[in-house]
Amino acid sequence: MTDKQKVLAALLGVTLLAVVLLGFGVLQLARIAERSEFAGIETFGFALVLGATALVLPAAVGWFAYRALDRQIESLTAEVDATPTDGTHRAIVVEGSGPAGELASAMTRIVAELADRVEDGRRESRLLQSVVGAMKEGMVVLGPDRKIRVANEAFRQLFRTPFDPVGRLLAEVVRDPAVFRELEASLPPGGEIRESLLHLPGPGRSFELRVSPLSGGSPNEPVGALILFFDVTRLEALERVRREFVADVSHELRTPLTSIKAFVENLIEEGLADRDESLRFLEIVRKHADRMGALIDDLTDLSLIETSAIALDLAPIDAWELAHDVVAQFAFRAEAAGVVVQLELPSPFPLIADHRRLWQVLVNLVDNAIKFSHRGGVVHIAGDVREGRPRISVKDTGVGIPPEALEQVFHRFFRADKARSRELGGTGLGLAIVKHLMRLHNGQVSVVSELGRGATFTLEFPPKQPSGASDQGLGSGVTPKTGTGGS
Repeated sequence: MTDKQKVLAALLGVTLLAVVLLGFGVLQLARIAERSEFAGIETFGFALVLGATALVLPAAVGWFAYRALDRQIESLTAEVDATPTDGTHRAIVVEGSGPAGELASAMTRIVAELADRVEDGRRESRLLQSVVGAMKEGMVVLGPDRKIRVANEAFRQLFRTPFDPVGRLLAEVVRDPAVFRELEASLPPGGEIRESLLHLPGPGRSFELRVSPLSGGSPNEPVGALILFFDVTRLEALERVRREFVADVSHELRTPLTSIKAFVENLIEEGLADRDESLRFLEIVRKHADRMGALIDDLTDLSLIETSAIALDLAPIDAWELAHDVVAQFAFRAEAAGVVVQLELPSPFPLIADHRRLWQVLVNLVDNAIKFSHRGGVVHIAGDVREGRPRISVKDTGVGIPPEALEQVFHRFFRADKARSRELGGTGLGLAIVKHLMRLHNGQVSVVSELGRGATFTLEFPPKQPSGASDQGLGSGVTPKTGTGGS
């Protein structure tokens, strides 16, 4: 039997008892009236007791029933107050059964559902924070009042914000007036998505802005905005390199083509009347055709190297023997130019390298050294091991490189002395090829130069080399071999 049924049964019993007492009292009053002895006083007293009993008994039963229900409600309230607020949940228990127990069970179910939803919300919030924090693009959410609601770490680093920007006005975070004006101008006045380009002063970085409106809770509420910063600095740099590359290639090809066309037209007009002059023209045409072929070969080679489309055939080699062969190849040309090439590498000079590609590197460096040396100049090819890293240097006593050009000397088509380079048939790609080939070897190339006194290019290889090399050359008891262009 439930508490409700118990209370109803008790009230019914009290009512029946009151009816019985009332009937008994009426009979007693009738008897007293028949005897007529002390009728007034006895009748009044008995009626008083009867009335008091009829009032007090139901009231007492109702009070006890109320107190029992009140204790259950107090117990239920205490259980609810003790429910943890950290998202966990436990059963709400009250003494007894009945309506209070049913209410406790219902509240237990509600609390469990709410706790599950709160935990789901927390998981989604943590996931969203992780995603936003991992974005390399800057992200900021603005409210209708232009205050920042959400900002990720990339946005803070972008504007070098030492404090938490959340809750601050956009103007407090973006201090540069020009940048702030561009951001304000990009904010959508209506519901459209806008894209624009933002250039940051100082570091010279460029960003593509994508601004999306964020609607409020009601149709009439002002909208906020989501701003994403996509770093397009590298893309712009690549586009600039592409434009410069196309312009450089066009210029490099146009020059020999113009010469070839002019001499061919001259030969056609004269009809090969003067054989000696015709042969001279044809020799010039061949020279320009060779230059175009060399340019195309270098472009193809550089493209393969830059895109890692070639694989190095790394193997132990003796760099002295390779350098000796390079010197022998340039012996006639060095003699014609009045330049002495001296080989000062220790012998042997072991390296782990690709023989063909290292040959290509040394050929480019020695070729340049001879080209830009004056008659009577000297080209030194030397080597040592420093801190476990083998190094080969090619030093000349030629025209040198201006200080402002040292950073650009390894760029494609860059020439410190454009007139002399073209006159001697250079393509402007040799040092770019050297740089990328050394990177493929996990090494590097560097240059030091003094204008008018020559330049020194140094090839530095990784330290994992065969045993026997030392900081003094290749070990004790080994003396460097030297040679000249004719050796």
